[in-house]
Amino acid sequence: MIFQCIKGVSYTGLTYPNSFCRLRVYCPKGGKPRPAPLQVGLLRSKKVAKVGFPKFVPQVDIRDSRSWFWRDGVDLPAIFAPLWQLLADEKALSEARSKGLHDYLGYNGEILLSTVMPDEMIDRLKTEDYFDLIKDLRPDAAMVPDNYTYTDVPLYQSWSQTIRLVNLANDFLDLDIPLIGLIKGADPHQIRWVIEKQVEMGYVSFAMPARELHREGLLKGWLRHVRQMLGGNHAMNNELLVYGVGQKLNGETHNMCYSNLSWFLEAKKSHCYKDGVFYEIIDPEIRYEECNCPACKGLMPQEIYDMRDRESELRILVVHNILDLANSLSR
Repeated sequence: MIFQCIKGVSYTGLTYPNSFCRLRVYCPKGGKPRPAPLQVGLLRSKKVAKVGFPKFVPQVDIRDSRSWFWRDGVDLPAIFAPLWQLLADEKALSEARSKGLHDYLGYNGEILLSTVMPDEMIDRLKTEDYFDLIKDLRPDAAMVPDNYTYTDVPLYQSWSQTIRLVNLANDFLDLDIPLIGLIKGADPHQIRWVIEKQVEMGYVSFAMPARELHREGLLKGWLRHVRQMLGGNHAMNNELLVYGVGQKLNGETHNMCYSNLSWFLEAKKSHCYKDGVFYEIIDPEIRYEECNCPACKGLMPQEIYDMRDRESELRILVVHNILDLANSLSR
């Protein structure tokens, strides 16, 4: 990619001299020498409390209260609150820090703080920043800080990011709340290494951001590798959550837990779920089937569509989708 760039081929978000080009330090035209590789610090060990994931942990949109399903009487034990959404909204961040996430959202279940965020936000925060945010937001559990690793960048960059993740996971042992290790890497060697190091530190709960891998058709193969790694230490009683995937995966993944926002995103597109698969609300396969869930109360999708009231339709679909997805992923 760097060679093509030097020849004059532009890549959005990567091409020198843009200051945000992540490959700039590796580019002969970048004007900077290649930095010394990161080193792994002295790793500690601690008995990290297990989170105890439910089979389905819905993500919510902190900026859109229509995704706050508990206001409609849906009772689920835990949610993921994305930190990046607060960082992108100073007013919401200020209010959430002053009240804590539970009071800000009005949610009585467990709130798990997600650190998965856009690349441009990752480098803004240092360990101290995370600690201050967690202290103010008071979640019940938190992920270790996210990183960015891609299969199509130089291994030097992905290994640097992987080492950074392990060092931050080591720093997070200073926190006195359940912690969620992250499983990331640009290849199986990096994934194996990052799992081994976090297990050595005492992590037992893990999340694997998987949306891009699922879209590229790579997820099942990589998950098989991850399961073999985690399954090799039964005494630790590890648990694994697939983060960002909106459907149940078959095969060797039957013991997975899941987290996603698809139930809300699809409702905004007038899509509804049936047995964990989404359809357009006017799809002939489901449009005339009565649904007796607490949201639909015997209505058919066609009748919901005929309401011609977008907010009423959205509210019904939001509750229907989250209930259907929770039921299908729990079976």
